[in-house]
Amino acid sequence: MDENEKEFWSGLDSYLPELIVQMSSLAVKSYYSITNLKNGITWWSQKAMEYFGLESNYTVRGKERTSKGLHPDDVEIFKRGFAERVAGRNLDKPWEYRIKDGSAYSRFNAMARMLYDSDGKPYVMITRYVNYGLFDEVDTVTGLRTESVLTYHLSRYILESGHSAFLKINIDQFSHINVMYGADFSDKVLNKVAQVLIGITHDNTHIYKLSGDKFVIALGEISRKDLRKIYEQIVDALENKIEVEGKKIPLKLSAGVVYIEPYMTEPNMIRSRLTYAVNHSRYDHHGELVIFNDEMGGKDNQHQFELIGLIHQCATSDFDGFRLFYQPIADTRNGNIRGMEALIRWEKEPYGLIAPGVFMEWLEQDPCIFDLGNWILRTALTDIKKVRDALPGCFVNVNVSAAQLERKEFRQAVMSIIEETGAHPQELCLELTERCRDLDVEFLKGEVEFFHSKGIKVALDDFGTGNSSLSLALELPFDELKVDMSFIRDIKDKPQNQAMVQSIIDYAKRTSTETCIEGIENREVDDYIKKFGATWHQGYYYSKPVPIEEFDKIIHKTNKIV
Repeated sequence: MDENEKEFWSGLDSYLPELIVQMSSLAVKSYYSITNLKNGITWWSQKAMEYFGLESNYTVRGKERTSKGLHPDDVEIFKRGFAERVAGRNLDKPWEYRIKDGSAYSRFNAMARMLYDSDGKPYVMITRYVNYGLFDEVDTVTGLRTESVLTYHLSRYILESGHSAFLKINIDQFSHINVMYGADFSDKVLNKVAQVLIGITHDNTHIYKLSGDKFVIALGEISRKDLRKIYEQIVDALENKIEVEGKKIPLKLSAGVVYIEPYMTEPNMIRSRLTYAVNHSRYDHHGELVIFNDEMGGKDNQHQFELIGLIHQCATSDFDGFRLFYQPIADTRNGNIRGMEALIRWEKEPYGLIAPGVFMEWLEQDPCIFDLGNWILRTALTDIKKVRDALPGCFVNVNVSAAQLERKEFRQAVMSIIEETGAHPQELCLELTERCRDLDVEFLKGEVEFFHSKGIKVALDDFGTGNSSLSLALELPFDELKVDMSFIRDIKDKPQNQAMVQSIIDYAKRTSTETCIEGIENREVDDYIKKFGATWHQGYYYSKPVPIEEFDKIIHKTNKIV
């Protein structure tokens, strides 16, 4: 002990107990205990005593009376963890368990330090308890780590964990439970789900609660066989064993897995691939587990991922390489061009011109889609001014993804861009893409009504595909229904397609809704389709998508001929 240390402690012996009390009181998110292993008496910090409902700051080990209880599955974990620390093992490693807090469980993290007597035997054990429910980094409903922690941890996994697997689980149609039973009930369901996931995956994994009804589990290096076995257990438990307030709640899941590959160098690369796999599980595989690495196989090799990564970098910085092309929309009454649809492309050497099918599905599942969508909207409304003189009353259709629409800033972003560019609201039509159909109907109704109040039209893209198209058209006041081009292929030889297209157009006319038929590839198809009486036609017959600099020529050529 040096002179400064001696001087510091001089006269403080009598204050030591109070020093400990005051130091522990400064801990906002932690509780402390000190156990005398010779006599078995434990001192608890004031906050620990209050939280655990202890009658005194001093208890005898094994005889504590507390209002909180351990989760039945974690009793042995707690006892084993305590015994290991007393034996001097794993002192630098936390152990976790769950404690019942009211009707739900909170996760706890404990770490210990040991003081030894002159014979080298354990004498005093100091334990810190972290209540995850008090952390911003912990979801207060489930006690699981949050999305922000996942993002931070992913960087470490990429560097340290080799071929680790990540399992993402979505609860399909969870919003229905929220609507039927309310938010408090839904929170209890989510807490039950968390307990199931913890119970099945045990304490050798990390589980994260994302926004809404999504969970991610870090499973480490695990075989595909064992991974599928775990998912089967999760499906069985959540489909058959969730009970809240006496009600059995069967849950339907979608799930995707990503094994980290060497080229996956950023957290967003893993997260976007997880979202891709989950969406394919839901829409293409009826909830079966989709392993991204297997699903993509050889068609999306490392070269393509590198390309997507480069495009993603451009989307998150200055939008370098992105371009808008425009395809004409023609009036069926006379064939005149009246509007255009904005379609995105990406072009950079040595890759050439890249179609959106290569990258948009990825970008729509990344936060960058909001800023990229605003860039598309801003560019389209700037470009439409270039054709105003040649095409009075011209309009531009701009695709909107679900990820854009559900952002609370979207309304203001649209209105600000209109003002910034000097465009007119009536020149814009927002096309809601396929995934928008999964959003809450009341939410969609509010968005459509808002844009209508500002003079902006809203269209439903790919109408006729998916189960929700018709129900949405009945519920929401769309200005336009865009008939999917799949109905137009070989329509002359398919009476059922003819009947479907005619019924859509008849319904639209009765409700004063415009219709646009896509996929008009030649004059023969154009002449045949005209008999159905749609408002607009669109397709390669009128023109392939072209840069705005060439669109003016198409207007003069087509409208002059007519």
